[in-house]
Amino acid sequence: MKRLLILVTLTMLVAFTAQAAPVTVNAVGTVVWNGIQDEPLSTVVAGEMVFMTIQVDSDVFTDAVPDDVRGYDVMFFDVSFSSGLGLGLLAGAPDTYFALIDGYPVSDGFFVSSSPSSPGGVPLEQEPFSFNLDLGYEGETLENLSILDALGTYDFTGMTRFGFNLWSVFPDNVAMDIEFQQLIITSPLPTEESSWSGVKAMYR
Repeated sequence: MKRLLILVTLTMLVAFTAQAAPVTVNAVGTVVWNGIQDEPLSTVVAGEMVFMTIQVDSDVFTDAVPDDVRGYDVMFFDVSFSSGLGLGLLAGAPDTYFALIDGYPVSDGFFVSSSPSSPGGVPLEQEPFSFNLDLGYEGETLENLSILDALGTYDFTGMTRFGFNLWSVFPDNVAMDIEFQQLIITSPLPTEESSWSGVKAMYR
């Protein structure tokens, strides 16, 4: 009987650890310049901090380019500024993805997009503006395409490029430029929530 209970307990433990985990991705930057004339985004000034927060499920994804690019379905998205302004996605917008690139040995990286296979940004609730985050890193930065294996903080170490901005109509028409500082990927969610509040407080 005792052996049976041990086996049942071990089975439950394995099942629990195999479950998908909530993962939160935060990006921090500073507004370099803002050319937007329409409120509320027109109220954002150079020097303000920018905070992107998205949440994904580690088990819900699309292998857009097998072994190279995996897009995780975004369940929550918010971009906010140190002045207190916050924006979500445009109602009825296409699916949003947070993607990992493991292009070893050439290039690794991350991006937020309406496509799981390529960067391009996502439409914000204040039309006609879209949010773009596209980060490139040297190969070997990521071990694989599992977001749970990518937990950690990413800054300029090994960075090869970054695009962090709001654009209008087409991606090259940048309306607000943002200087990237950090990308932070954490799980589980309850631990992350308290730590992310601390990170935001540091910049205010």
